[in-house]
Amino acid sequence: MARNSWGHCSHCKYFASPAAAPLDGEEAACDEPGLAKLELRVFGTCGCKRFELRKGLAPTVERPRAAV
Repeated sequence: MARNSWGHCSHCKYFASPAAAPLDGEEAACDEPGLAKLELRVFGTCGCKRFELRKGLAPTVERPRAAV
């Protein structure tokens, strides 16, 4: 996904989790350069427009899902 696309924090390269595949309920710091100074703590289900896809994930991971 291109920069400035919305996405979930657990799929973002700036989600400072030590896990290769962070869980949605996990909490971690946001290391996005423009936001890091705010020392944000976010959950994997949070999201924003400064999203950049975490290395190793397919872009389809952020496609909308049908409601259940």
